[in-house]
Amino acid sequence: MHSFDFEHRGRTLRGVLHLPQSSPSPAVVLCHGFSGTRVEFGYMFVRLAKRLAERGIAAYRFDFAGCGDSDGDFADLAVSDQADQALAALDALGRHSGIDPDRLSLMGMSLGGLAASLAAAARPVRSLTLWAPAAVAVDRAVLQHRRTAIAEHGYDELYGMPVYERFVDDAEAIDAFEGAAGHTGPVLLAGGSIDDILHPAILDGYRRIYGDRLEQHVLDGVGHGFETVAAREHLLELTEAFMRRHA
Repeated sequence: MHSFDFEHRGRTLRGVLHLPQSSPSPAVVLCHGFSGTRVEFGYMFVRLAKRLAERGIAAYRFDFAGCGDSDGDFADLAVSDQADQALAALDALGRHSGIDPDRLSLMGMSLGGLAASLAAAARPVRSLTLWAPAAVAVDRAVLQHRRTAIAEHGYDELYGMPVYERFVDDAEAIDAFEGAAGHTGPVLLAGGSIDDILHPAILDGYRRIYGDRLEQHVLDGVGHGFETVAAREHLLELTEAFMRRHA
């Protein structure tokens, strides 16, 4: 495990690369969720990265701009910018001597899942893993509510963090499903049965665009953060198995 940073639009984005002993190896870029960091909830990205590296798959977890240790201002948050950052991470990883540039994959949690799905449609990757993807972030009704709150207060509040007009303007130009439809490889989608963000209509949308390439798992009794020890262990097992099959 070592630090691995890259530049994107004048910002240094900072991350950690977990390399297996053998090289060049397949690799996956991990994209964290809204207001999160490269460790993710319950250190899940750290735990996943270590497991993958032990099994011959490199894992790169980085902080999006304005998050964690990376440069940038959180007020500039925009989904399309995060998708571009994920692409830049793929490019940087592909230039690393220990990585096979033809065996790269993407995964993301929540808003990072939305960004990863858009990035995967723009660049060929081996596989795509989505933990509770937040396609609702670009839902027109949700965005109208945000715009109303921003007009009244100057920002909208989400999980104790401010969201500004830049985010809404950017999101209105994104169709979560059409924007993700270009990915032609296998997809793992996992979510909780009581996740109030991962609506049935969202699951239907992903099933429509990915078809029989989609492997879907609904974990009973947990919400957006997979809040039990058993659920999180199961999530790691599912993800590791999928990535090993499609590395």
